[in-house]
Amino acid sequence: MKKLLSRKRRFLTILLALIGIAVTVAYALCLGACSYLKGDILGIDLKYLGIFYMAVVLLLAWFRKPVLSLLLLAFGAGGEIFLVGYQIHTGIFCPYCLAFGATILLAFAVNFERTRKALAALAAAAGLLFFLLFFSGSATPVYAAEPVLSAFGTGPVEVRLYTDYFCAPCAAEEAEVISLVTELIDKSRVRVLFIDTPVHPETVLYADYFLAALNARKDFRQAVAARGALFEAAGQKIKGKEALEAFLKAKGLDIRPFNTAPLFKTFANYLKEDKINATPTCVIIGPTGKSILVGQDKIAKGLRGLPR
Repeated sequence: MKKLLSRKRRFLTILLALIGIAVTVAYALCLGACSYLKGDILGIDLKYLGIFYMAVVLLLAWFRKPVLSLLLLAFGAGGEIFLVGYQIHTGIFCPYCLAFGATILLAFAVNFERTRKALAALAAAAGLLFFLLFFSGSATPVYAAEPVLSAFGTGPVEVRLYTDYFCAPCAAEEAEVISLVTELIDKSRVRVLFIDTPVHPETVLYADYFLAALNARKDFRQAVAARGALFEAAGQKIKGKEALEAFLKAKGLDIRPFNTAPLFKTFANYLKEDKINATPTCVIIGPTGKSILVGQDKIAKGLRGLPR
């Protein structure tokens, strides 16, 4: 009976460790939506620490080290208590982080033994203290002073599109969303705001050049062309002002740089008002109220559902 319980515990621990790794990899690849809730320990991103942590848990279970597994999982459970508290404090929740935390707590429950509860409590307290001392987190956009705000159309329904050029789901949805938005603008059904959301640091520079393109020629076609070029540049991982400007000019895009800093307050107000914490996000405001759609499938479905 004891051996059977030990085998089940070992199997479940390995399975949960694999799930934890899969969740962290999905977050690192930004599947579905990108969140700007960030964190690190001593400068090391939590995504990579999470993968390493779960790999160690897997190895300890694989080589039948129950006491070490319990201690490591208790330590992780203490850290997760801190991280959940941090999300509650900021009011921004990351589904990947919560899912990862759930795998740790479940694995801890699977490996918990009453005879070692004092040892587990000490390890959990150590984990909580460790994160309290060494965790560094951010739950705000990385804009310094360069926001973007652009509006097109005169329809009665307002559509706010929050995207990031380095967000894979944003790039994947762009063609379909632009097609739907173009139809709605042409029929005077919507007023669309393109709001670049700086989940990734380089987006600040890209957003600045999106505004520069609109400053050169403010019309919807120019906005679409600029977004397309910037998404392409992000796909090629072009960084730096000179390299990006050269790329956009090679694309035949007119650019007229200017001081974009005064627009930041307006842009920041939209981010705060809509409580944006991930991209892509679409906010639709119409006669029936306000809806917030996150992820490319929900956004496309929401736009298709608007009156033609």
